[in-house]
Amino acid sequence: MGELGVLRKKIMRIHALIFTAVILSIFSASGGEILPKDWLTPDQLEQAERPIQDQLDTGKAMGATAWDMAALKDARLLLIYLTIYERLPGNASRAKIYSEQQAWLKQRRKAVEALADPNGGSMVILDQASKHMDLTDKRIAILQKKLDRLKK
Repeated sequence: MGELGVLRKKIMRIHALIFTAVILSIFSASGGEILPKDWLTPDQLEQAERPIQDQLDTGKAMGATAWDMAALKDARLLLIYLTIYERLPGNASRAKIYSEQQAWLKQRRKAVEALADPNGGSMVILDQASKHMDLTDKRIAILQKKLDRLKK
């Protein structure tokens, strides 16, 4: 299995962790730790993004590679979101951030789906992935500011 195959396996693991973390965040009312001790750090996520970005820059398998990068950005977003969730006091503030995040996820999905080409244009995959990543990057910046305020 080549480097890209190994990377795709890691991305699939990230997807599984994202699903698990979302389920935990929904059902966690105990106030305990949500993120597993062996969760990827922001530096590890950035390191995982580098070879994918190289694939995007060279134009190799761009559609799948773009969505791989989007998955890593989703993992980064989830990491920040769950860190905020973990630090918030009480269920009311957690319910508020959860509702806010769910609304944002729905808006992002609609924005990405709006780019669908009924004629099956080949660039639609890249356009949708690009929109997904752009919106995710903006949300990461917003949540990072919230997290920074919580750290003070």
